[in-house]
Amino acid sequence: MNTNAIAVANYFVDLAVKEKIEIKQFGLMKRVYVTHGFSLALLDYPALDSQFDVVEAWKNGPVIPSVYHSFKHNRNNPITEKSFTVEVGDGKFDFITPELEDSEIQQIAQAVWKRYSGMDDFELIKLLHKEGTPWSLCYEEGKNNKIPDLYTKAYYKKLVEYESGRHS
Repeated sequence: MNTNAIAVANYFVDLAVKEKIEIKQFGLMKRVYVTHGFSLALLDYPALDSQFDVVEAWKNGPVIPSVYHSFKHNRNNPITEKSFTVEVGDGKFDFITPELEDSEIQQIAQAVWKRYSGMDDFELIKLLHKEGTPWSLCYEEGKNNKIPDLYTKAYYKKLVEYESGRHS
């Protein structure tokens, strides 16, 4: 199975439950997006499935609609259960819980989890709203414009270069 946004989100839910740390919808969506950005920058491939997932610029930052719709029933409550997808075949439905199997994306997700663990949802939103972010280049009030992977990759490559230079 290709890595997709729900698999990455489920990975974060597992980390939150394991470490007994609350994760809510905004924080989950932002961490999935940041993982996708670092995956593009470091691995040169996405953490999302381009046939299934898209990143859009919503009022509260980058949103992956598949993650939003899969977890919106939690509202602002802590998320403690993973999401599933439904696959239809041979006249029956199969409920599948997507799991993050790509070990390199797992490492990036773990680094994102560790790096941003001290930030609440609104701090993450503020971080992703900064001038020059892919969101800031694409957001228009009242629209859910797509954020191209090209923008996300370029932004996170610059961030990696900056961080590498800072620690050299």
